[in-house]
Parts: sequence; structure tokens; C-alpha cells
Amino acid sequence: MTQPTDRADRILDAAGELMVRLGYRKVTIDDIARRAEVGKGTVYLHWRTKEQLFEALIMRESIGMLNELTEAMRADPAEARPHRFFRRSFLLTAHDPLMKALVTGDTELLGNLKRFGRSGEAQRFGDRYRELIFKHRLLRDDLPNAYLALTATASGFHFTDAINPDFAALADETKADALAHTIRAAFEPEGEPDPSSLATVASEIGNLFDELNAQFREWIYTPPRSG
Repeated sequence: MTQPTDRADRILDAAGELMVRLGYRKVTIDDIARRAEVGKGTVYLHWRTKEQLFEALIMRESIGMLNELTEAMRADPAEARPHRFFRRSFLLTAHDPLMKALVTGDTELLGNLKRFGRSGEAQRFGDRYRELIFKHRLLRDDLPNAYLALTATASGFHFTDAINPDFAALADETKADALAHTIRAAFEPEGEPDPSSLATVASEIGNLFDELNAQFREWIYTPPRSG
């Protein structure tokens, strides 16, 4: 017997395929139901609106990305260092059409979909991540608005293809290496971080991401909510 979460994932898989091919505006619930081989009413058992369905899709994509970041940090705590963390984040985003569209604000793909389904929660966890990298001295504390500058720099690398067509020919790895070098040189303290502190921050960030993912999963797979 098909479990509700299996069915939900099949629906989300169909929605993701159609969204990448057609864009949010052109995809209908009927399209998704046919692609997932379920009835239209079955889709509404999981999400009451098209927007909620696609918010769930974005959350599921985010879960996958956060899991990969967490696994990397637990395998090697040095992955928590900003230049390595943002390098990996860049590559994961570049290889995922939906996450790339979210980061770049691609309205052709996303339409009028909200920038993020539960932006308040995402913002709260983002603030906690910032506190952790400052607390463990992974980011320079002598720069004004260092975290703003760091995230603006990382975000800018996602727009390079649109800025200059020549950049589009560069391999994603080349761009990621340039991003990592920039962050290491401009935003991190000199020298190597203390290994024990690095292990601690990697664990704390991993736990933070686990908590965020648990909240995302609860929202995705808890049917259905109003409004």
C-alpha cells in the first residue's frame, strides 16, 4: 500500500519536473496530477493550493541541500569554514535548477511564488548561523557589516552568467574556487582555526540544520492546512 509520504513525494517529483520545463505560471494542478498518476483530489489531500504545493517543493529541495552540507561538515569539520561552506553551497545551488531560481529570483521559473515558503523560520535560522560563525571566530570581527558583505559576495557569484556572457562559459568549479578564494582572503581571520572550536561549530551548525529540516518535513507532510 502506498504511504502518504511516498505519494506526496511522487506529486512533488511531478511538480518539480513540470516547473523546470514550463515555469510556475503555466503548471496546473491537473498537469501535476496526470504526471504523478493520481487524481486531482488526491493532490488537494496534501496541499490546499498550488502555492502551498510549490512551497513544499522548495522546502524539500532545501532539505536535500542542507543534508548535504551537514553530512560534509560531520565528515570534515573544516567544511564549516565560510570559504568552504559557501563554495559547497554555490555548487549545490548551481546544480539544482529550483534552488538556483530561488537564489537568483528567477521570475520566469518561479512566477509570483513567494521567495520562500516560511521565510520567518528561514530567517531565524540564518541569524543563528551568523551568530555561530562569529562566536567561533570563523569570520573577521574588524569589518563593518561583515556578514552582509559576505552574503552579498556569495550571492553575486550566482548572477555572474547574467552579468557577462563570458562567465557562463566558465565551469561551475572554477567559479566556486574563485568564490572560496575571495571569502578566505577578505572575510576570514588569518591563520587556521582551533580544531576543537571548529568541531564544535560544525556540530552546532549541523544540529541547527537538522532542526530546520525537521520543521520543513513536518510542514511538507502534514495534510492539509488552511489559507
